[in-house]
Amino acid sequence: MRIEEELEGVRQVIKRLKERDDDIPIIVEGSKDKKALKFLGIKEPIIRIKKGDTIFHIIERMRGKYDEVIVLTDWDRTGGRLAHRIKKACMANAITCNEEHRLELIKHLKKEIKDVESLPIFIERAKMVINERWRGKSKS
Repeated sequence: MRIEEELEGVRQVIKRLKERDDDIPIIVEGSKDKKALKFLGIKEPIIRIKKGDTIFHIIERMRGKYDEVIVLTDWDRTGGRLAHRIKKACMANAITCNEEHRLELIKHLKKEIKDVESLPIFIERAKMVINERWRGKSKS
């Protein structure tokens, strides 16, 4: 039953990300994360952290343009460090840093996957597992 709960939790997070205001960007680590979110139907703005540019400069350029950002870094050690640095840069630039979606994904997926780019794969795999269970029960 756990996979059903995980899938439903992930679906709720994705639904809220799709319904967010157009003026709230999502910050991700890389291009694969951005592609995964777009594949799931989440609209721009999705901003990826670019190599060669500091987090502070990325956030500083957002000042005046955005009042809030959603941090959706991976939930591995590197992603946690990046989330912390983004939060500090947001505070320094008077931008609200929303980590709620990331924390919910961690709660639902920590044992399954560790990164944003794997979300579509997790969803498909979970659907298959659930369908197999239903087929198995209906044969009984």
